[in-house]
Amino acid sequence: MKRKFTVFVFVLVFVSESFSAQTSALSLDKAEPNNLRVFVDPCSTWVSLDKVRLILSPLTLKGKFYLADYQIKVVPYFFKNEKGTMVLDASGPMVRKLLKGTAVPFTGKATNTKNGRIKVIVGKATPSANDRGSVTVSIATENGMVVFNSFYHIGK
Repeated sequence: MKRKFTVFVFVLVFVSESFSAQTSALSLDKAEPNNLRVFVDPCSTWVSLDKVRLILSPLTLKGKFYLADYQIKVVPYFFKNEKGTMVLDASGPMVRKLLKGTAVPFTGKATNTKNGRIKVIVGKATPSANDRGSVTVSIATENGMVVFNSFYHIGK
């Protein structure tokens, strides 16, 4: 008797999760791109002997640009850390392309709030499902491009 109950619970959980995923996909399909935010997971890379970490707040659409606050943390050289604002030229129609499964290249700039220096950003988001995928963000620095690979998901 216990075995039948366990199987029933497993099937119920599986069906519930499947229905939940379909419901969230449908709600994103009908959502206005202006209301959607893009969440990028924190990521890190190595430059010489330094570990560089990128942290982004959720990207929010303002006009035809996605805006986020960013932090770059450099270990062990904490004095190279910076904070600022990132502006990506990625409009609502680009998010629609991601939701439909098309990879989207983007460009933008990051402005350091401490000294006002601007860095060029080049990237590409590649969907793996309708609301998530992988993203590459390359930031031009004085020492060359720093490339971060991470994952994103789209939500409200």
